[in-house]
Amino acid sequence: MSKPVAEARGARRVNTASLLKEAQTAFRNGNISRAWQVLEPMVAAGIGDQLPEAHRQALHYLQLGCALYQVGDMDAARELNRDLPTDQFTPLRYRLSLRLRDPLQARRLRSDPSNGARELADFRTSAGLHEIWAHRYRIGFPLYAARWQAINFPKVLPERVTHAPLTADPAQDAGLIVLEQGLGDVLFHLAHIKAEGAHERSAFTGLAKYGSLVRRYFPKATFTPAGKLSDALGKPRAHLAADFTGRGYARRGTISPGILLDSPTRHAFDQPVFGICWRGGSGQNRREERHIPLRFLLDMLPMDARFLALQFDLTEAERKILQADPRCEVPLADITQDPAQTIDMIRPLAGVISVDSANWHMAGFSGVPLLAVMNQTAHWFWGPDADAASVFPSATTLRKEDLCAPAISDWIAEARSQWQARPVAPMPLRHVTPPELPPEARPLFLTGLPRSGTSMVMRALAGQGLWLGDTIPGNPDNPEGYAENRALRETQLKPLLSLLGADPRGIAPLPRTEALPPCPALARRLLKTIREEGYDGRQPWGYKDPKLSLLWPLFARAFPQATWVVVTRERDRVLSSIAKASFMRRHSTSPEFWKPFCACYDTRLDALRQSGVTLFEIRAETLMAGDPSPLEPVCKALGLGYDPEIARQALKRG
Repeated sequence: MSKPVAEARGARRVNTASLLKEAQTAFRNGNISRAWQVLEPMVAAGIGDQLPEAHRQALHYLQLGCALYQVGDMDAARELNRDLPTDQFTPLRYRLSLRLRDPLQARRLRSDPSNGARELADFRTSAGLHEIWAHRYRIGFPLYAARWQAINFPKVLPERVTHAPLTADPAQDAGLIVLEQGLGDVLFHLAHIKAEGAHERSAFTGLAKYGSLVRRYFPKATFTPAGKLSDALGKPRAHLAADFTGRGYARRGTISPGILLDSPTRHAFDQPVFGICWRGGSGQNRREERHIPLRFLLDMLPMDARFLALQFDLTEAERKILQADPRCEVPLADITQDPAQTIDMIRPLAGVISVDSANWHMAGFSGVPLLAVMNQTAHWFWGPDADAASVFPSATTLRKEDLCAPAISDWIAEARSQWQARPVAPMPLRHVTPPELPPEARPLFLTGLPRSGTSMVMRALAGQGLWLGDTIPGNPDNPEGYAENRALRETQLKPLLSLLGADPRGIAPLPRTEALPPCPALARRLLKTIREEGYDGRQPWGYKDPKLSLLWPLFARAFPQATWVVVTRERDRVLSSIAKASFMRRHSTSPEFWKPFCACYDTRLDALRQSGVTLFEIRAETLMAGDPSPLEPVCKALGLGYDPEIARQALKRG
């Protein structure tokens, strides 16, 4: 008995239905090679005719589907494609016929009398994609425009709109554009639309998350999520965004839109960091080709660089691998929720190393250096030479099979040099009077060493009108209270420290302040927290916490016009107080233990002083001696009145 037959009979004993289900799951997840691994013994043994009808059809569909992605026995797939009735799996088989260069079979499938309008639209769409992938764009784009009616294509046209074919004349355009497909495609299409310059005031619709892109790149336009289109509008005529790529090609003779949407940035306290993405595509969208196992990629990365994970579907296992690698950071935000926010995370990077994914588009359209790891079956976006630089001037294309540590190291060295030459965006000018911004956008952040007198200073500022919200009450360690917003500490700052793998109490271990991953939603989260607590935006607000010393770059980015106060105190008194505090003495009651701890905080506070933020220093001993005058310039910078008598009374209570 041959091995395939034995394996196939074994498969039947195991349960053919469960094997087919396993293959279907692998196929849906884009793991085509695994699907074929399960199917191959059954196909080789020719047991299809022995299976129940439903199982036989599932086997045939999966066999043909694997062949469509050039996996499996292509000769057997060609034969099966010719043998099956023409009304079975017709859209899939038509695409396969084109892939196999079998025009006679394609014609047979297309000529089946049972085909309706949607099947014919599907044939046109598949033929269009076939021509586009062959770089015969003038033939392909008009055929591809039929996809709005196709079967074997993601639904692109909302029910509440009417499809309007895109003509060659922008003056004839409808006023509504549907953003379709994935994030990378949407950015590509938006760049083409913006390059035309005819839709700055148009209306857009699509997935809700794309609204931030329209608001950024078309500030005079409007955006309505597809799910919120109103029946009251009737069924307005709308263009599909991808069709602007075809019109752009007709106008310019190239697939590239020829423009950038954003520009790279660099802040005064940034360090060069490189984004990494090791898995791209979705479903059967060449996902196996667009994949580098994370451990292999990390092995190729140099030890003297820092990296930010830009993987949209990061698994928990991958998160643990990254957190165990001192070179790597994981964003403190969900990068799938707001693409404009993710772009702002990418723009300060020194570069991005990625397989084909939306990261190419976010980095490339922002002018950020991109090491584009090109898979074998390159997307048609990248032209006949499979070169990302044909669209993104900042890209360097490297074939996946050529990816290696020396190639990455050389590219990083060049990208780092470019980053160092990038203009540094100046910090907002230091202010001695409040800037022209609403009070909620210019808070006070007060920090210093633990037990240095920060609570005393914050209580005195609260007496001058600074909004603090619900604060931590007093206890034997601090009888007058901590003047520290409870909700901000418990729901924002401490969870941030925990996400970084640091001690939420800010003792040990401490986060690497110079290597903090971005947290673009921090400002929104802080403001949401204090508004829920009753803050009405009429007065400046403040937050005090010594642990701000550990996370100050995140807060400085979130509120660049904030006023900072660093409280200092004689070191021996700080050490003595730390050793007596109940929540710290559990670590040690010896001042010698706490000296290096204070040195760690000092390093971070020195970096804050040098960062360019608006900063005041207050000596605790001055206030303890009854002199409140150091508070006056702080109050002036915040726009608060200053009453020295009220301040003295607050200090007496402290």
